Amino acid sequence: MHPSDINQLPHVDELSDIALLERLQQADASAYTEIFHRYWEKLYAIAYNRLRVRTAAEDVVQEVLASLWARREVLEIRHLSGYLATATRYAVFRQISRLLPDQPLDNPEVMQQVAAPDMDHLDYYRLQERLGAEIARLPEKCRLVFLYSRKEQYSNKEIAAAMQLSEKTVEAHLTKALKQLRVRLKDVYPYLSFFF
Repeated sequence: MHPSDINQLPHVDELSDIALLERLQQADASAYTEIFHRYWEKLYAIAYNRLRVRTAAEDVVQEVLASLWARREVLEIRHLSGYLATATRYAVFRQISRLLPDQPLDNPEVMQQVAAPDMDHLDYYRLQERLGAEIARLPEKCRLVFLYSRKEQYSNKEIAAAMQLSEKTVEAHLTKALKQLRVRLKDVYPYLSFFF
């Protein structure tokens, strides 16, 4: 590259998320710094909305972003925004589980505590197991569409292409999956926004 070409390269804050991820995997510190600045406030809002403690929310975001850098060479991320939001929700649950005793979800006292909108006392791991079991019970195409959407962060258009379905059919499968999960997990459904 000729030195005069350097001025023609896009500045890091003009790069797409995909381009930032490519540079991140090459240990580009400026790409990591841009991701940090681009997503810090959004991730902090997610964490603070659940924890309601400024320092705890900051710790969660630091944990998520530090993990992104540490695992940059092995992570396979399609949608950075979705990945970071999900990772932040999981980090919130991990923090809560470290602070609270391990109690079953069907314990009446625990259920009374989690009736509050912030659901901070939910046992994340038990809820995750229960959700996983119910997802496994979904009809095959319905389950695959749901997992592509929620776990892999695919758009409806990407799911349609991958599964050779129309976008309308994809939407129908997602609606069906959410309806069945809402019925089967009605006692804890309000808390599943962390996973969805």
